[in-house]
Amino acid sequence: MDTLEQRVERLERSCRRWRLGFLIMVMAAVGVAGAPAGPGGPADAQFGHLSVQSLTIRSQPNGPFVSASCDNDRASITLSSPAAPSVIALVARRDSADIFLSRKGEKGIANASISADQQSGFLDLRNADGKDKELEPE
Repeated sequence: MDTLEQRVERLERSCRRWRLGFLIMVMAAVGVAGAPAGPGGPADAQFGHLSVQSLTIRSQPNGPFVSASCDNDRASITLSSPAAPSVIALVARRDSADIFLSRKGEKGIANASISADQQSGFLDLRNADGKDKELEPE
């Protein structure tokens, strides 16, 4: 049979283990509760110069967007809204420049474009019924 001192010593060791375990559980709970619920937004950044071939700005998947891109002979900026099927595009090429507007409605797609090249410029209008009119300087 154990002496009273041995039993008290065993109880004290057990008590220390229980306290340590409880302290670890509390710290883990505080760590989990203190962690952010979801990923935070990206931090703002400042750049003196940024070069990319293509850049798309969109707040949600399949939502409205602004896109800018370029290659050897062409640079463009496109604004589009899938929710209201509209497109605006500015395109600069080596030999021409274009502005294109498009809107899809119940009857079809209506669009307008302004084009300028080395020799002339013209305006092309098309309504949703497919009728078009082209204006060109004389």
